[in-house]
Amino acid sequence: MKMKGKRIAANIALGIVIIAGVILTGSCKKQPKCGCDGDALDTLKATHVYISYDEVNKTARFSPIWDSYSIYYFCNPSEWISELTKFNQGEEILVSGPYFYECNYLMNSSNSYYYSYMRIYQIQVTGVAAYDYGK
Repeated sequence: MKMKGKRIAANIALGIVIIAGVILTGSCKKQPKCGCDGDALDTLKATHVYISYDEVNKTARFSPIWDSYSIYYFCNPSEWISELTKFNQGEEILVSGPYFYECNYLMNSSNSYYYSYMRIYQIQVTGVAAYDYGK
């Protein structure tokens, strides 16, 4: 009877270890919510960028000067278009604001070679300024 009790205890202990391992490693990781109302990945603070905008359609985007493979689309371009038109297309300016994954990028990034090196974000711009150093 003692042998049977030890065997049951050993099976229970083994079951607990297996269940603990599944719980600790098998849980689902929450995917960040994408888009302008999503989970902010980080915040840019007076980051040097090359600006591009369309005054008629009120769209704007930029690429950081240190990362030409990333594109940031404005969540709120109509708020900033009058300020942006003071700059030439492709001019280096400073931009601030929290940024988010762009939803199409997030869905396609694991399935496409193109997205393996290109990163696309959306940004809720909170500040735009001229970069006057050396001018």
